[in-house]
Amino acid sequence: MSAQWVNAWTSITVDKEPAFTLSDSTAVHAVRAADGGYDITKRVWVEKAAVRDGELTAEATLYNAKGQPIGQTQKALHLNEPGTPSDRRMAKKYMTGLIHGHVRSSAFISNSWPERSLVEFLTEKRSGPFWEAFSGYLQNFGFEELKPLPDELDDAGLNAWVLRYQDAKNQDEQRFRILIFTRGEVGIQCILTDAEVLDIPKLKLHEDKAYGQLHHLAKPTAAQSTGYEYAAYACIPLESE
Repeated sequence: MSAQWVNAWTSITVDKEPAFTLSDSTAVHAVRAADGGYDITKRVWVEKAAVRDGELTAEATLYNAKGQPIGQTQKALHLNEPGTPSDRRMAKKYMTGLIHGHVRSSAFISNSWPERSLVEFLTEKRSGPFWEAFSGYLQNFGFEELKPLPDELDDAGLNAWVLRYQDAKNQDEQRFRILIFTRGEVGIQCILTDAEVLDIPKLKLHEDKAYGQLHHLAKPTAAQSTGYEYAAYACIPLESE
């Protein structure tokens, strides 16, 4: 249910056999499996010549969206949801699709859970400026500023930062995982998660909405509540419904 970073030494299997390798700190979409491990999904770009009858050949190089090598297949794999890259340059030589595998719970790099790290950030004692520490968190996990903002949030002097899921689907734009609404560089006003309920100290209000879980660190106005909803749906592609 979350995007995690794998260690380079991670054993990724299919039917209990080594299936493919990934470079250190590669992000994957992970879902808890019945055996305590995780089923992972990775969106990859591969050379067209490496795909035969819907199968990715063994020892084929795996690339990211920029055409940089990120791993290699160890056996023939089924390429799910094959498609053409949106980048015309990449589309000449590559195709894109999803590959699946299984890993143990120890496969992931520590502190690669943005929700947990956010809770830790909010509970730890800090001596320096809020924004200095918070901007580091945003950068580490790949948040992007959401623009344009709904008028209800813009008029209130708020900013929004979005972290989207990765590799869950074979599409360029994916649903938000976390939306954080800040008041300038002063502090956090509200946190919206797709599904996870966060245990945040001094929380003013929690709301379970159709579009996600709202965690209010400051009481919202009616206009702000409307703005949060508009921002959420702006980060939910129609394809994910």
